[in-house]
Amino acid sequence: MEKLNINSNDGFLHLPDLPYNCIFNKVITGCGGTTIVLNNDQNYVIAVPTTELIVNKCASTKNIFGLYGKFDVKLKQQLKDYIAKDGVKKIMCTYDKLPKLAEYINPAEYRLLIDEYHSLLKAYSYRDEAIDGVLNSFKAYKSYCFMSATPISVEFKPALLDAIPEIVANWNHTDTLKVKLEQTNKPFVKAANIINAYKMDGYITIDGIKSYEAFFFINSVTDIKAILDHCKLSNDEVRIICADNDKNRKKLDGYEISNSNTDNKMFNFITSKSFEGVDYFSQTGMCFVVSSASNPHTLASIDTDIPQIAGRIRSLDNPFRNKIIHIYNTTLRKLNLDVSYEEIAAKTTKGIKDAKDTADYFNNAPENVKDKLRTDLKSRLNSMYMSYDSTNDLFNVNDILPKLELYNYKLNKEIYSSGLAISKAYNNNGIATTDVNWEKVDEDIDRKISSKLSFKDAFLKYAEMKTSLSLFDEKKIAEIQPLVIPAFHKLGVEKVRKLRYTVKDVKAELIAIDQNKNIDSKIAIILEKDIKSGEFISNKDAKQLIRTTYDQLDIKDTPKATDITKWFDCEPTSKRVDGKKINGYNIYRCNIIFKTTE
Repeated sequence: MEKLNINSNDGFLHLPDLPYNCIFNKVITGCGGTTIVLNNDQNYVIAVPTTELIVNKCASTKNIFGLYGKFDVKLKQQLKDYIAKDGVKKIMCTYDKLPKLAEYINPAEYRLLIDEYHSLLKAYSYRDEAIDGVLNSFKAYKSYCFMSATPISVEFKPALLDAIPEIVANWNHTDTLKVKLEQTNKPFVKAANIINAYKMDGYITIDGIKSYEAFFFINSVTDIKAILDHCKLSNDEVRIICADNDKNRKKLDGYEISNSNTDNKMFNFITSKSFEGVDYFSQTGMCFVVSSASNPHTLASIDTDIPQIAGRIRSLDNPFRNKIIHIYNTTLRKLNLDVSYEEIAAKTTKGIKDAKDTADYFNNAPENVKDKLRTDLKSRLNSMYMSYDSTNDLFNVNDILPKLELYNYKLNKEIYSSGLAISKAYNNNGIATTDVNWEKVDEDIDRKISSKLSFKDAFLKYAEMKTSLSLFDEKKIAEIQPLVIPAFHKLGVEKVRKLRYTVKDVKAELIAIDQNKNIDSKIAIILEKDIKSGEFISNKDAKQLIRTTYDQLDIKDTPKATDITKWFDCEPTSKRVDGKKINGYNIYRCNIIFKTTE
């Protein structure tokens, strides 16, 4: 790892260009790394994770072509006109547009910046095609630079990036980020109480200094709307920055959606579309991060999200610029984790290696051997690690998805398991924290069941209600989104999440069950509701669950405990209960996704 000495008195990079053909850890957010390439004399393509980042930069810098949204005839012509002009070219595009852009330019004439590159891991579960496009095309450019102030740690980094040298900015001075930890049983209610405190006097006092503006980073439009209603906030009081689409407009029901270039309000609500790279300016704004263990989408990662959020307010005279208040709760149910994170990490590493060995063997085998292997390998394909490319008759290894699953497991089940674990995670990332302040809140936020609920929101609401055993109108949810209840009971939460809450895919899975197709997948879907990753299951319990599942599906086979290996990544082991040795399995993950490029 090479160090690049940075002599700076103002916290900004002063370089003619970024380093080439490397991963560049700039260490500090908001230090002007993107600004360098937007203003120098080199032709550049800047690939970024969100549209909001392009909108934000285009408003503050001239001569940029922003390539995002629908690639229709009008946008194509505008791109052609821009490329035909004389002078240095700066094209800023979202990740998904990078492969298409290559049809209009000669990449060898442009340098490439992949900005906020840590998003290549974090967004892979729902943007795999866009990210694969980036990873398959970056070497065609004159040079490339993967840049982030919060790079992907070694244990989660995609293998494709292993050979790329890393350069770390060595600053002569850096400010320490300080996080005030506020643990509570009801994070959104606590956030609402803070809003009411602002409204009472027009400000709140933090460390003896008055804050007149609040920036709430909450990655859930549904929860933002619940807070808005609870506090009876008007459009004049709030700015909401989220994806501007029909779904979110329905959720917000009358509240306007803004962008990062609009004027600040007293209360600014920001989703993950603006966690990274977007600049805000406020002399008195305080950043609040709100995370709820009942909604994994709101769990801010300590290694990337928090430092990125801390760098969003760029006003140098803001006394809260290097401070964050993190409001959170911890895991709602007591976890029975018989498998440590280290064991799951080792299992993931082995799975990737086995997949690579298998793919290499097939891809380099003579044709007569391939003919014997192909069908067998496709029938046993675990898409967590490997996919089949029918066009080129190759098996390809995918290490990003299993590493993302591992990353999420660590975040959801280890870091957010207790206040102490969160504090430790901060300190391990060089972030100072206060002692944890615990506050029990008795009040609750009324989450009315809206007739405009999307399938995803209705499903998550139903799952949350079922988990917490609270009273709710099940019939009302069934009227709004009829698929929710059968999807919850037949597919389970994890399966629906893996289907990205897409109604078409959920329907297909339910039809497959009803028509008695793909029996192994159906068994795994049912078992997954009771057999969780990271836990131990005895042979007796495994056999009983399999028997119950067979009976439900009218399968006449005699169940055996070893059958569990057909549907789960697991390992035989034993544990002692009340002094008695119990044989069983450590469960790592369910293998029920079958995905090929055919």
